[in-house]
Amino acid sequence: MKRMTPEEASTYLGIQHDGGLSPCPEMPNAVCSYFPKDQRHFLEPISFEGTEDSAKERLKAIAASLSGTSLVSEDGPYLHFEFQTFFFKAIDDVEFLIDEEKQMIHFRSASREGYWDMGKNSRRMKKIKDLFQSIQV
Repeated sequence: MKRMTPEEASTYLGIQHDGGLSPCPEMPNAVCSYFPKDQRHFLEPISFEGTEDSAKERLKAIAASLSGTSLVSEDGPYLHFEFQTFFFKAIDDVEFLIDEEKQMIHFRSASREGYWDMGKNSRRMKKIKDLFQSIQV
């Protein structure tokens, strides 16, 4: 399978017309908290207390502590990071959408290439969620 270009990836990245995140592709190389009916890809969102700004700062600090990570864009309640895998140099897009009113952070983590990610995106998001919950505000 060919590697998706940043331009191709941009068609599904960002806040969508409904105010949420894009659904996951059919392939088992992504996870998302925004679509609970999609049991194949669904993980629970991250709950938090505090402000949108404090949640963003925690997410940025966690991402900065993980290798191969770069912040691509930040727009209000939205953050987009690229995670580059060590061995294959593949890019995974990780998005966060903070809902301050509901005290919830939705996320989507998807590989740009390949069919199966061997659970990498799911493990990454569970790790980020655990780290987020362990940081004291």
